[in-house]
Amino acid sequence: MIVLGASIAFAVGGAFMKSADGFTRLWPSVAVVVLFIVGAVLLAQAVRVQGLSTAYAVGLGLEAVVSVALGRWLFGEQLSVSQLAGVGLILAGVAGVRFG
Repeated sequence: MIVLGASIAFAVGGAFMKSADGFTRLWPSVAVVVLFIVGAVLLAQAVRVQGLSTAYAVGLGLEAVVSVALGRWLFGEQLSVSQLAGVGLILAGVAGVRFG
């Protein structure tokens, strides 16, 4: 669960980057920094419990999936069938690393 929280924090921080407009807008820029710090702290805690190879790989995979979902939901980004298949492969890889 800690890794999921870190992934969400990083992905939402990434979404705020779009709103920060190259760090020219104050509050979205602050949100980016705060969320990235929260994500880093949570991921550091997960690494203590799960080890680097599992926590980091799972965290990055989940962050990618959450980022795709946020891009679709918040910004109306379209996904092709091959991109959706890629998301499925990422999820399969995350499951393999985490539970394999």
